[in-house]
Amino acid sequence: MKFGLIGLCLVALGWVALSAPVFADESARGVTLVYQEYEQGVEPYRVEYTISGDYLRIDDASDQSGFIVFDRKAGKIFSVSHFDKSILVMDKSAPLELDAEFKIDIEYKQIEDAPKVAGRSVYNFRVKAITGTGSETCMDIQLVPGLLPQVVALLQSFQQTVSAQQVGNLGKIPEELRTPCYLIDQVYNTGEYYNRGLPIQEWHSNGRIRQLLSFEETEVDTSVFTVPADYRQFSLQ
Repeated sequence: MKFGLIGLCLVALGWVALSAPVFADESARGVTLVYQEYEQGVEPYRVEYTISGDYLRIDDASDQSGFIVFDRKAGKIFSVSHFDKSILVMDKSAPLELDAEFKIDIEYKQIEDAPKVAGRSVYNFRVKAITGTGSETCMDIQLVPGLLPQVVALLQSFQQTVSAQQVGNLGKIPEELRTPCYLIDQVYNTGEYYNRGLPIQEWHSNGRIRQLLSFEETEVDTSVFTVPADYRQFSLQ
């Protein structure tokens, strides 16, 4: 299970009993998004995002070893591994702001010659780290304002939860690896770009690229947001 979105270096600190979402077999209106993702040293793979209400499920189409469920109301991410029948539970916490000696520059502008998506213009959101020796682009996000706003809000909440985990694990990262772009893009990335619209293409400083292939409003079987009741759950907190 690749799921480069999270990319955490995780060590189990012990098994604990934690609550998890449980659903009856019923359907609800939702949205599915399919992204093509690229990572260094990995063959391109497709990831499907299934969203309904306050719930998100992420599946790697090329790897059936697990999946991810996000429960916005509970503020929890459940990362399910079928290999060892375990569920890593990540909790959302209050966001911490980056206190850095470098400056952060954000460029946001319409891409004039880009084809419209669902009749809407495409914009570019670029984040740079400015130091005494120059500047470096940390992320480039092409997005569409006003497209699927409820989906965008849920994805941003998910990213904030991921960021909280990354901040909590920052002490395990060697100082020499904590570059300005690493801090901006991999740790303190709370998804500010979601305030501008739905990303359709992303480039990140670790080489990860994500491209939106399709999105569709559909009926969703809500049981897909249920995680296995007999799997062991653990937290890093």
